[in-house]
Amino acid sequence: MPTKLRIYLDTSVFSAYFDARLPERMEETQAFWAKIKEFEASTSELARNEIN
Repeated sequence: MPTKLRIYLDTSVFSAYFDARLPERMEETQAFWAKIKEFEASTSELARNEIN
């Protein structure tokens, strides 16, 4: 079984999902989230606090 690529998600990755000011970036981000299970994703407590 191949190892998944480990990625770190900062707040910009979360906010870009909803940011309609840049439609191309929003669409690319939504396409990325559709494939998130292909990665070993992580974030920080700081990012979680910023989102909340």
